[in-house]
Amino acid sequence: MKIKKNRGKSMSNKMILKKAEDFVTSKWSGGSTTELYIYPPQAVYREGNFKCRISSATVEVEKSDFTSLPGVKRYLSIFFGKLKMVHGGEKEVILKPYEVDCFDGGDSTVSYGKVVDFNLMLKNGADGEMQAKKLKGEEALILEPKEGENLLAVYVKTGCVQIEEKIVEAGELFICEEWEDKVKVLGKDTEESGIGICRVRI
Repeated sequence: MKIKKNRGKSMSNKMILKKAEDFVTSKWSGGSTTELYIYPPQAVYREGNFKCRISSATVEVEKSDFTSLPGVKRYLSIFFGKLKMVHGGEKEVILKPYEVDCFDGGDSTVSYGKVVDFNLMLKNGADGEMQAKKLKGEEALILEPKEGENLLAVYVKTGCVQIEEKIVEAGELFICEEWEDKVKVLGKDTEESGIGICRVRI
């Protein structure tokens, strides 16, 4: 399927809900990585033939060396704890919950801290951005595509939200593959819901 480019407002948003049983988890030396979404669907991460990949990794060691990924634009966020990252041996970033770091996947990167992170990788002409937010109670968030954006992903880490007519529980991913109109995200937890948002131009 080819993702359409924005051509003004319409209601052709193609909405998909992915649950835990739809995800693929693989082990690595420092923990595990769960692939939440990859585009195009037939792409294989290890072959590098993807445009967009969204994942969540559990880091179980104090120090971790990132895999070198030349040509990949990376975004990373965390929902709990604290993560120190050193890019290229000199640029130091301290990530707190709901903060986002953007970096070149080809740079050497070392992280310090045991966390569960949220990742967006962009390659082969794709571009975009990541956000991480807390929604308190029934707080609402309206997401409208900017110029060229045609893929929206919302990952629920904690709590529960309603996105249009779909209820999205913790650990689930909402995808809009033909994003042409605004999407409403409504908190459904009595306290707060933690979400990660990826806005992509394929």
